[in-house]
Amino acid sequence: MSSANHASKGLSGPLLGLACIAAAVFLLSSSDAIIKGVRADLPTMEIIAIRSFFGLIPVLVILHVQRAWSSLKTRRPVAQIVRGGLIVVSYALFLEALAVMPLATAVALTFSAPIFVAALSPLVLGERVSLNRWVGVVVGFVGVLVIVQPHPDTFHPDALFPLGAALAYASASLLARRLGATDPPAATAFFTGIMFFFGAAPFVVAVPSAWVSPTVDHMLLLALCGVVAGTAHFLIIAAYRHAQASMVAPFEYTALVWAALFGLVFYDELPDFVTLGGIALIIGGGLWIIYGERGRSAA
Repeated sequence: MSSANHASKGLSGPLLGLACIAAAVFLLSSSDAIIKGVRADLPTMEIIAIRSFFGLIPVLVILHVQRAWSSLKTRRPVAQIVRGGLIVVSYALFLEALAVMPLATAVALTFSAPIFVAALSPLVLGERVSLNRWVGVVVGFVGVLVIVQPHPDTFHPDALFPLGAALAYASASLLARRLGATDPPAATAFFTGIMFFFGAAPFVVAVPSAWVSPTVDHMLLLALCGVVAGTAHFLIIAAYRHAQASMVAPFEYTALVWAALFGLVFYDELPDFVTLGGIALIIGGGLWIIYGERGRSAA
């Protein structure tokens, strides 16, 4: 076997999946850093509408190149619309968080979504929750408390934005598990992209304060973020197709590293030791849940 063929074979398996998720996380983190700057000038729903319009471009191009239009059929359109709406709510709350808190803190609290998923799955999906999963939930929740500091003298209501974003995203993830039994991933990704635009655009049209005339720089940055995000979501789908979820999921937490780095470089934001401790606990709780799920799958 030639070295070229050997390399091709190596990149077609787990290594390719890990490369896809690493690239996707970097692209989405870069987009978040740009959006934080734009959010200081433009309203949330306007950003979502413009970004999602350009985000549909790579989705449509990839579907056309792969001739995958037939995979967009859904047996549960209402559920797809509801899930897409939850994603829009999650992202809108995340943008509000970016406007009022450091990038790393907003991303860290939003990453409590896996904790919500683990805690709610028994109620929503009827899943049996192992002791390992509950340990991960508790550890992650303690991390959230460390960052939020829910004391009357230290708690800030702004923390509810990223936590609300995490809860909405967790709800969408639980619904996606149900949709996975009937609809292909491409259909779910497509409906999510469509809902981003059609969920935000009517709001922008109906509410005068939801639109501020963007500059050319704003449009270029949002166009870039849209194309980047659309591409990243397909890379995430590819990552989970080429590698096991237990291998891919931990790499998503590298977003917290990028968020801290971009926050420091572009916004002069340096998390304090308390926040860093909370971030470490959230990461630890999430990874413990993933580890527990891997062990249960292997059993």
